[in-house]
Amino acid sequence: MGDSISEGVIESYVKQPGEFVQADEVVARIETDKVTVDILSTHAGVISKFFNEEGDTVEVGADFLEIDTDAKVGTAAPPQAEATKAAEPAPVKQEVAAPVSATPAAPKAAPPAPQKAAPA
Repeated sequence: MGDSISEGVIESYVKQPGEFVQADEVVARIETDKVTVDILSTHAGVISKFFNEEGDTVEVGADFLEIDTDAKVGTAAPPQAEATKAAEPAPVKQEVAAPVSATPAAPKAAPPAPQKAAPA
């Protein structure tokens, strides 16, 4: 994958709103002109909603889904019930992840150390 990938089309959702997802679990697949990318959850919790539909084009870094990180396994509620809950903490918004380059980036050079002035 090249670093030039900036957008892709949502091919499919593996998980649906109301389902519990573990951190690093695949939630969707996005197809680019070069490769198909698995989108992984950054947090564990219940998916509250997706911000786009299958077939939509999304940009890298765009809001992608909301996850209720306070929810535990087996406590997933249907999406319509989520709207009626009162005073819940704000869910986590996850962005579309940037593609990972197949070639490692060159290490950044350390800034030069400050030099002491020679005594006069």
